[in-house]
Amino acid sequence: MTRSTEAPAAGGSEPLTGPPTGVGDGRALLGWLSKMRATRSVWRDESTGSVHVFGYQDLLHVLSNHTIFGSDFGDLTPSPPPDVPNFMEGVLTMTDPPRHGKLRKLVSQAFTPRSVAQLEPRIRQLTKELFDNVADQSEFDLVTAVTYPLPVIVIAEMLGIPSSDHALFRDWGEALLSNNYELPAGTVPDAPAITDSTAEKLRQMHAYLMEHIRDRRLRHREDLIGRLVAAEVDGDRLTDTEVVSFLNFLLLAGHLTTTLLMGNTLLCFEEAPEAMAEVRADRTLVEGTIEEVLRYRPPVVFGYRLTKSATSLGGVDIPPKTPVVMWLLSGNHDERQFDHADRFDIHRSPNPHLTFGHGIHFCLGAPLARLESRIVLNELLDRYAEVACGEPVFYEHSPEIYGAKSLPLTVRRA
Repeated sequence: MTRSTEAPAAGGSEPLTGPPTGVGDGRALLGWLSKMRATRSVWRDESTGSVHVFGYQDLLHVLSNHTIFGSDFGDLTPSPPPDVPNFMEGVLTMTDPPRHGKLRKLVSQAFTPRSVAQLEPRIRQLTKELFDNVADQSEFDLVTAVTYPLPVIVIAEMLGIPSSDHALFRDWGEALLSNNYELPAGTVPDAPAITDSTAEKLRQMHAYLMEHIRDRRLRHREDLIGRLVAAEVDGDRLTDTEVVSFLNFLLLAGHLTTTLLMGNTLLCFEEAPEAMAEVRADRTLVEGTIEEVLRYRPPVVFGYRLTKSATSLGGVDIPPKTPVVMWLLSGNHDERQFDHADRFDIHRSPNPHLTFGHGIHFCLGAPLARLESRIVLNELLDRYAEVACGEPVFYEHSPEIYGAKSLPLTVRRA
């Protein structure tokens, strides 16, 4: 499906330029979102047929009403070639009730808040070890040294797979992100953008995960894969394909979003150094700081829904089977919901940001992302009296990813 560079405005005669193709440092996208919020809360892009939602209350409505705004895009998105694994079956974020409820119950049995809390001592140990690896350096890349390997090692240990394979996970994750690069938000591809090299990496990942699943079916182990394989609700168990899909999603979303969140915290401090000084002096502010980073600079800037029936939102009539782009970043910056929304304020309370979603699809990994980020921030402040960011390298071409894949730091030990 192609799109023009401009589309007519709903309810107005002036043309509106569509969203930037990538987020980068966020300035262009935030400017576009601010302009859209100022004139409309909901906009139909006639060139793609999609509907974009910008206002906080309308976003909350979409997130809360899964009977109208569904998550299953199976009939709309193209399937990969027969020789390429399809990781979409059983993915919670792309499944509707009643199947979604059963899948979530099965997965939740192996991913409870209690199990996450029990990880805290190990996460603290790993964080110290990773910082120890660069203890003699006054300059290092935060992503390479700490914020990428930490969540990967944590997830690998939860799954019961060798953390030494984390380089494979990063390679596979980059391959998954490479699909449909530079497609504007709201564009549904006519065919999957899978290169031969990407297809080969997806096959490797599928074979790797299936080997571990088959091993757990033969010899049960008390790790996350073992518990997923054994989990049962009303006599129903996850299929191997569903387990593979969840593991794929966990490895990608579980490490990438946390990596981005931890880097975004430093980028927010670079913009507001007085906030970093406050948090350094009063560590009770760490939790609120992480919540404000999630609001102000969320790792993922939008999500998708698909209308199950005709509806109306923000004065726009929406036919069934219409892709709906939920601009979570826009809702987080909505001036009607947040006072001084474009100010990074670590004292903001309450802070009902939409970054982890709302309703039945609220992010299952939110407690782990918050825990890891709090531990890394405290350790960083303990070790270094001064921290300055160099020139970050952003995920330029992936339209929904907001954060740095490389973040050089210059530090002075405390």
